[in-house]
Amino acid sequence: MKFFQIIVPIISLLFIYGMFRRYYRTRASWQEVAVGSLFWLGVGLFAIFPDFLSNKIAQLFGIESNVNAIIFFCLGLIFFFQYKLFFMIKKQQTAMTELVRKLSLEDRE
Repeated sequence: MKFFQIIVPIISLLFIYGMFRRYYRTRASWQEVAVGSLFWLGVGLFAIFPDFLSNKIAQLFGIESNVNAIIFFCLGLIFFFQYKLFFMIKKQQTAMTELVRKLSLEDRE
């Protein structure tokens, strides 16, 4: 076992613990905790079994090299998270616009 195979799962467990603490303090929804916990669990498992999981991902996508499969998989995750962030920001902008309109109408009266 290598050093990162010990440290990364411990760090992942700390992040998962922190997410559950945020949930119990009502600072995070259960969806955020579920998605975040699955992500950090995946990171921890990938650190423990890097060759096995990278080869499975390569077989799943039909790519011969497991390193290329990991790169393409991570790029896909990055684009997915960017897509989600774009719509979260758009939703916030819409809510802010509605709030400003409501406040300006109240000030006018």
